[in-house]
Amino acid sequence: MQYIEESNLFCFTIIGPETDIHDRLHYHSLFAMLQEAACLDAAHYGFGSDKMDELNACWLLLRMKVKMDKIPKWKDKIYIRTWSCGFTKVFFNREFDIFDSDMRSIGWASSVWIIAEQGDHRPVRPQTIEGMEIYASDGTKEGRKVDKIRAFVPDPESDKPLLVKFADYSEIDRNRHVNNTRYIAWSADAFYAEEDDERAITELTVNYSSEVKAGEEILIYRNKKENVVTIDGYEKSGGRHVFSTEIT
Repeated sequence: MQYIEESNLFCFTIIGPETDIHDRLHYHSLFAMLQEAACLDAAHYGFGSDKMDELNACWLLLRMKVKMDKIPKWKDKIYIRTWSCGFTKVFFNREFDIFDSDMRSIGWASSVWIIAEQGDHRPVRPQTIEGMEIYASDGTKEGRKVDKIRAFVPDPESDKPLLVKFADYSEIDRNRHVNNTRYIAWSADAFYAEEDDERAITELTVNYSSEVKAGEEILIYRNKKENVVTIDGYEKSGGRHVFSTEIT
């Protein structure tokens, strides 16, 4: 990754393990790039991971929508520009523009975050943190609202999970829960389990409803209505809802 300060751009070169059987960039790999750009941009304004560690806090992603007009491929370079749109109550909005190597727009993303305490992950009011006024409440682009997804509630008698996933060691990040990118990988697995792999995903919206801790087992359900596929994850032992994804 390279940061071009004068243009506020993060440049990523796509490597083979980040791509699918058609050399297309995996969406979970794209989410990783977006997350890295967001973290580094937050650090530029004084609230990166080191500062959050000092505050015994962390950034948590609640919702994100990504729309791609073109899917980049292996060896391509992409550029990501990101900026905070400020906060309302405890919610931060962050935008992303995505460009190809010729700086043509190929997609965008919009996201909602909170600051939470490390450990129990209770939300922290931004107004209680000195310096948060640097995040001005502007910059949101039209048409980029991240919608809330109505969770599918399975009938235990008739609805069976399509996939089962486990929160093993490699799924867990520094916040000691499954990293947000892994939910996207699980969603893609469920999507392509019953779709032609030639079909490229053009739009993906995810809502994270509860965190998954190490060792938990997640049941993945898939539904399709017209051209939209919805994916829902439930923790098996307690039955709590974990995430919802809409894919087109």
